[in-house]
Amino acid sequence: MRANFYGPFILAVLLSLVILGCDDDDSNNLNNATCGNDLIETGEACDGLELGSGNCESLGQGFTGGTLSCDGDCQYDTSGCTSTCTNACENSIRACNGNTLRVCEVNQVTGCTEWYETDCTLTSGTCEISGEVAQCTGGCVNDCTIDDERCNTAGSSIETCVLGTTGCTEWSETACPEAAPKCVMDDGEPSAGPVCILLCPTTFVYTKAETISNVRIAGEWQGFDLLTATTMTGPDTEGRFTATVDLPPGLNAYKIVHQGGSTSELCSSDGSGNIWCMDHTQTRRKYVGGTENSAVLVPDCSLPSFEVVQSQATYGGGTGTYDAQLSFLDGIEGSGPDLTGYEATLTKDFTSRALTGSELVVAVDGSVTVALSGLNTGKYKITLSPRTLSGKAGEPTRLIFWVEEEEFSWDGALVYMVMTDRFIDGDSSNNPGPTPGAEATGDFYGGDLAGLAAAISDGTLDALGVRAIWLSPFQTNPNGAYLAADGVHQVTGYHGYWPIKAREVDPRLGGEQALRQVVIAAHAHGIRILQDYVLNHVHEDHEYNLSHPEWFRTGCVCGTQNCDWTEHALDCMFQSYLPDINHTVMAANNQFVADAIWWLDDFDLDGLRVDAVKHVEEIATRNLSAAVRETFEAAGTRYFLMGETAMGWSDCADPCNDENYNTISKYIGPQGLDGQFDFVLYHGVSYRTFAYGDQGMLHADYWLQHGLSKWPEGAVMTPYIGSHDTARFASMADYRGQDSAHDRGIVNNQWSNIAAAPTDAEPYRRLRVGMTWLMGLPGAPLLYYGDEYGQWGGVDPNNRMMWRSSGALSADEQETLTYLQKLGTARRNLRAFHHGDYVSLGATEDTLVFARHITATGEVAIVGLTRAGTAQATVVSVASLGLTAGTVLHDQLSNYSVTVAGDLTVTIDIPASSGVILAP
Repeated sequence: MRANFYGPFILAVLLSLVILGCDDDDSNNLNNATCGNDLIETGEACDGLELGSGNCESLGQGFTGGTLSCDGDCQYDTSGCTSTCTNACENSIRACNGNTLRVCEVNQVTGCTEWYETDCTLTSGTCEISGEVAQCTGGCVNDCTIDDERCNTAGSSIETCVLGTTGCTEWSETACPEAAPKCVMDDGEPSAGPVCILLCPTTFVYTKAETISNVRIAGEWQGFDLLTATTMTGPDTEGRFTATVDLPPGLNAYKIVHQGGSTSELCSSDGSGNIWCMDHTQTRRKYVGGTENSAVLVPDCSLPSFEVVQSQATYGGGTGTYDAQLSFLDGIEGSGPDLTGYEATLTKDFTSRALTGSELVVAVDGSVTVALSGLNTGKYKITLSPRTLSGKAGEPTRLIFWVEEEEFSWDGALVYMVMTDRFIDGDSSNNPGPTPGAEATGDFYGGDLAGLAAAISDGTLDALGVRAIWLSPFQTNPNGAYLAADGVHQVTGYHGYWPIKAREVDPRLGGEQALRQVVIAAHAHGIRILQDYVLNHVHEDHEYNLSHPEWFRTGCVCGTQNCDWTEHALDCMFQSYLPDINHTVMAANNQFVADAIWWLDDFDLDGLRVDAVKHVEEIATRNLSAAVRETFEAAGTRYFLMGETAMGWSDCADPCNDENYNTISKYIGPQGLDGQFDFVLYHGVSYRTFAYGDQGMLHADYWLQHGLSKWPEGAVMTPYIGSHDTARFASMADYRGQDSAHDRGIVNNQWSNIAAAPTDAEPYRRLRVGMTWLMGLPGAPLLYYGDEYGQWGGVDPNNRMMWRSSGALSADEQETLTYLQKLGTARRNLRAFHHGDYVSLGATEDTLVFARHITATGEVAIVGLTRAGTAQATVVSVASLGLTAGTVLHDQLSNYSVTVAGDLTVTIDIPASSGVILAP
């Protein structure tokens, strides 16, 4: 029977005994109501019947302390029993007092033994002695209903109310299994009964610059109830508050609650003096009941795991080595490592083999040493899985590393954007043919992954200095044609942004094997592959929309009446046939994050370009970032997350552009993306200065430096002068408003009166100057396919014409291509040119000179460019660059060279409408 069944009877029974009396000193009975004892004072004698109707006799006079007992049924204690357990019964002793059953049990609060009373007549029974055991007979005394369930007080068993052998209901216990020792009440569906689940100790650390108090953690595991929230201890000497909570494996939502301090974007007041905050140290988020919270991903602590202690790849003498050390972390059951049960494989170019005994050494404590040698250049993946003696296998740890002559950095890499269907047709057998109803310029052209693989293998992209390729989406898109934004013309999903399959490469692009061949070719050339990942929407025929419509929003279309792109950024649809992913539905968010991890892992990709970041909840990029970092970066290889958050630029002084900077920046950082496209620089400089000529080089220099001061520390931004969402730069430079036939608005026409090929050399000259500026900028600049030779065309779909090889180019295009190849090669080969700090050396309206300088090594590259129609000579000081007098600087674009003068100046001659790249 449960102890708390008898609790309500205690006080009444004991008070009645006090009234009956045990001795002649009423003050002696003060503790009876609390402990069920009869207390006498020093020197008194026991006189009369005591609590259990036994005959109490004094065992001596002159009592000064300690405990005396009488017949095992009462006791006397001068110290009382509120602090010392000196009760008059032994646990489980049972006795009858008339029709009252008296049971001695341990109090769950104080730990003392106490008498608990049951009136047997309440169940139509009587108290009788059966053998030596007192019990209520003739009725059922249990207090449960058949099928009721609860956790026992120890939390180690599930108790179920069943029908006993006597016809009475009674509690039956089922112990929780080992390694899942906790019984908890489940608040899930369909029932809210107890379940045995694993609870893993999870430690939280929270800091805040302000003085706060009464700091607690409230989470979904306890219904965000402040009354049962876990109190955090602190602050310590470093201002940290800490708490450890037992939580089930999986994503657990929580907030930090405190008093004092202020509200902010992450904190809000409940009006009762409590400030509820998301944890600024936590990357992940989770929605519960429509409310966004911080979330911690609790690993399954019953499984073993590895922790990477050291990881290092080296290259020398034509081959590479790799060394790593990993410590073993046992599961909660502590059975120890199974030294012969580890699994370890090495994968390169989708071919795997087991590590040999000399390559993988497992120590007695389960720790691992990896030592590989004789490795060819390229990308490698080691997959390690630990195992315990109890047979439990841990999640695999991925050690991803590159062997290459020069260490790669995303900060400085030239990114080449390929729209696969419009690049090269390498396999005509997968061409789909014309789509009924589709406009020709909005239909599939036949470009495929085989064509891209060929261009990588033959060195076409190497000649441009390309270090990474941003691939347009390659998930399968629908077969039919759908209305374009104008509501008149029909287009297809040739571009890839209307996925209907979660994990399938579009057969029209070549399928899975063709994608793997692209990756193999790219990695052989040291080129990284970025997948364009659509995280905002799917096509209405997508398999998830058909099976889980609750994951998506349908409603207003962005840009239509009462559906502003900004006000409804998170819930509007790009088109009526493109349902919007609702990332507040955690099942949806979890699935799209899992799919991204699958693509990166299964196809050995190197990062993601995340589409339409502004149109998804912040949880989407945060949870995606956390998953990518934890899955792939244990060995230190960075997976690049490049975002697209479309914003603008205003021609005004600070702080009027802060909204543009801040909106883009909010998604960047250790808990989010590595960087984003620099929309502010594009709209402020790229076409205004270099295509139209409305602004000068002073303007370009100012806004570049201004942006560098605004972006978060460590951000790798992507400047650009053209993309798949803009009119081609060459056409903007052509249609710059110089006459009525070249109105600037023409490039915005999609279907009629569209931009034609340039008829003079001016657009190409402007493109080359703009590219000289772009290639010298910090970050990971973008080269949109075809811009390397000056491909022309207005906005979508006219900016997506088929790529043309060298033999199909005009003289102006060929000159531009040759110039771009020199620029790209210089950027790839000169570390300072792609990795140094930006240093402005001088600017006029037509001419700009700046340097890229690596202070630690002294490496330097000087960029000079002019849009003037005549050669320009400009003198700049190089004292800040550490160059010495007599140093000869060589132009990477020609045979020109210049010597640093004794006063540490350089006179640079810049050819008309061109540039120079000078380096020692």
